[in-house]
Amino acid sequence: MQTSASRTSGPTGSRGYARRPILLVGSTLITVVAIVAWTIWPISQSQAKTVSLLPDDAVPAIVTDPDRRPVEVGLRFQVTEPVEAVAVQFYKSSANTGPHTGTLWSGRGRQLATARFGDKPRRGLQVAEFDPTVVLRPGRDYVVSYTAPKGRYSTDQSFFDKPVSRGPITAGVNAGVYSYRPGSFPTQTFGANSYAVDIVVRPTGSGGSPSPSSSPSSASSPSARPSTASPSPSPSSPPSKSAPATPTAPPPRSSSPEVTGGPTPPTSIPGGFPNAANTGVPAGVRLDPYTGPCNITKAGTVIDGKTVNCTLNVRAADVTIRNSVVNGTVYNDEGSNGLGFTIVDSEVRIGNRGGTGIGNVGFTALRVEVTGGNRSINCWRDCTVRDSYVHGQFTDLTGVAHESGIRMGSGGVISHNTITCDAPDVPPDAGCSAGLTGYGDFATVEDNLIERNMFLVTTGGTCAYGGSSSGKAYGGTNHIRFIDNVFQRTAARPNCGYWFPIASFDSSAPGNVWKGNVWSDGGVVNPG
Repeated sequence: MQTSASRTSGPTGSRGYARRPILLVGSTLITVVAIVAWTIWPISQSQAKTVSLLPDDAVPAIVTDPDRRPVEVGLRFQVTEPVEAVAVQFYKSSANTGPHTGTLWSGRGRQLATARFGDKPRRGLQVAEFDPTVVLRPGRDYVVSYTAPKGRYSTDQSFFDKPVSRGPITAGVNAGVYSYRPGSFPTQTFGANSYAVDIVVRPTGSGGSPSPSSSPSSASSPSARPSTASPSPSPSSPPSKSAPATPTAPPPRSSSPEVTGGPTPPTSIPGGFPNAANTGVPAGVRLDPYTGPCNITKAGTVIDGKTVNCTLNVRAADVTIRNSVVNGTVYNDEGSNGLGFTIVDSEVRIGNRGGTGIGNVGFTALRVEVTGGNRSINCWRDCTVRDSYVHGQFTDLTGVAHESGIRMGSGGVISHNTITCDAPDVPPDAGCSAGLTGYGDFATVEDNLIERNMFLVTTGGTCAYGGSSSGKAYGGTNHIRFIDNVFQRTAARPNCGYWFPIASFDSSAPGNVWKGNVWSDGGVVNPG
């Protein structure tokens, strides 16, 4: 079911005009006019010359994100009828300084049009027209984005945890996208967030220019967009992990020599390890449609035997998901405490798009199969992944996404899983880093137990990272324990990864252990 985005502060139907108060005499005449106005209002809405997905007078829940890194943020959308794309618009905080450039892309990353913003210093809605306009066709994916060269963009947490539609424009789950390569096609998603970017369209051949209603500013007080999130230091944006209170998301890929072309890993898995037959929903379990909330706020919630068609944002303690298929992702905020969840005997199908299947803090994943997306699991802090199978990451035809099976942070137990990253390389930069990654970009990688796993051969540069990557802000590690793991090798991939079985493991770091790790065909694996 789609949720229609509706204007919450003033019934301004189009950008070219708005209702004006009329002074009438007599209660009868007032009543008649009121009835007529509310009768013809839907007609005036449908005949508006231009329309956008989000109301012009909406203000994001988080006006200024603390992230200061250059970033491209955007909106992935479709249209239900042929229309002309006439402009791109975004909500600007006073701290979000330019220059700003907007871009319209095809669903596969071909640039269709650009527009330069005037960069007004005040806070509010910014609009830039495309010249010439572009005809958009129904049934095709498009992305509209803008470059925030100094970050500080606006965001609404969990805004796209369900589809949103307005007029001929529709946006699906996780429609907010970003890339930390400014000016590049954005494909990454996090937490179903909206980045306050929008497309302006009109019926084909109607002519005219977009004329948005009065832009929100700090002097006015329009209502916020219908978001369930509130401004908080929990994750709300692309990566900014300098502290738990900073909004966070999947970080950029390491610059190490990780991705080079190679064969797709074999589908056969040695006996005794998790596979598609012994993970996921057990045979014979009946699945019914899930009709509960996608933002889970009730402690002790149990989802059992369901097909879930949305992203589950866990905001409560002791949540359990079992015997279910999630067509989306399951996550809690990286800065959260006491809001853990358990997912067991289930499948998480991220789909053919960027995204992280399961994350981030205090969760347990048991006998789970995760496919799609660019990262299967993010174990940011205090998580357990056991007896699970992560594979089948998506093929990013745009050449942008950096992919992995599991990313470890701190306090993780990664035990008896089958782990791989098997997405093919797509130039210029898409492909797998490793089956297991761990980089000190935003915090020290520490206190992780990696035991009894099967690392399948990967299209990435290495099957696993040990967390001690040089050149990182937090390059040192401690208590990283690789024990009794099996690294697969084949004639085509004799090193498991293109380069190595394991990279960035420091045997001399405090508490680090490398013991009992072997090749699938015999022999000891050394950390190099």
